[in-house]
Amino acid sequence: MSVRLYLDSALEPRTPDGSAGERAGSFDGAMELEAKNWPPLLWWAMFGPGDLMEARIADTEDAGTEEHAELLSEWGDATYPYLVVDQRTALSRLHARRQGLVGRLGERYSPLYDEFAGLIEARFGPYVLLRTEALADGGDGGIRLLFEETLSEMERLDADPTTTAGRRVDGLISDFQRWQHMDPVWLLAGAGDGWPSAALREHFAANSGRRSSSGGSGRSTAVGWLWGVLFVVCAIGAYWLTEHVWPVVTVGAVLAVVVVARFVRQRQG
Repeated sequence: MSVRLYLDSALEPRTPDGSAGERAGSFDGAMELEAKNWPPLLWWAMFGPGDLMEARIADTEDAGTEEHAELLSEWGDATYPYLVVDQRTALSRLHARRQGLVGRLGERYSPLYDEFAGLIEARFGPYVLLRTEALADGGDGGIRLLFEETLSEMERLDADPTTTAGRRVDGLISDFQRWQHMDPVWLLAGAGDGWPSAALREHFAANSGRRSSSGGSGRSTAVGWLWGVLFVVCAIGAYWLTEHVWPVVTVGAVLAVVVVARFVRQRQG
C-alpha cells in the first residue's frame, strides 16, 4: 500500500502542533506538492542535516478530536522525523547542488530542475515544510537514520559537485533512471496545483515521442537485417541439400509471405 508525502509552503519553521489545536485548516490554501512512498530527489536537494526535526505522531491531529485520542492511545509519545527550511536557504541549496544533480541525471532534465527552483521561489515561503507523518515508524529510529544519511550525502555536493554522493543519493538517481519513462516530473519533483506547467509537460512529451520514434526505427532496421540473414542462410541450405534453384525460390516465397503477413498485422494493430 502506497503512502503520500507532501511538500508545503509554511508560515512557521515547524509543523503545526495538534496538541495546541493548530492542525485544522493549517494547510488550506497553501501551495502543496504531493509524492508517493518516499521524498523525490529535488525535494531532498533543499534540505540539510540541521533541518531534521521531530513531532509526536499523535499531534498530526488536533487535541480533543477522536482521531487524536486514537493516535495517542496507539502511539503514546512516539515521534516521527520531518524536514523544514527557510525559503532562502532552500533556494541557495538548489543553486549549489544543481551541477552535481543535473550532471548525474542528464542535461535534458535541467529545464525541470530550473523550473522547480522557480516554483519554490514563487509559491513557497517563508518556509518549506516536508510532511512525512505517513512514514512514521513508531519512533524506532529507522526512518530518521535513513533521513540523516540522505541529508549528509546531499550536503557533500555543496562543496564539490563531482564528489561521490553516497548510496542513498545514488539510489534515488538509479531508481529515477529505471522509471523515468513513466513520468519524470512526478518522480523527480511531485505534482500539485499548477505544477508541472503545460510547457514542461509538453517538453517531456515531445522528447518521449522522439525517443519512441527513434527506437521504433532502430528496431525496424534490426528486424530487416534479421530477415535478410535468415533468407540467405535458408537459401544456401536449400541449394546445398538439393543442388537445385527451385528450392531457393520456394524459400524466398515463403519468407516473403511471412514478412508481408507480419507487416499487415502491425499496421492493423
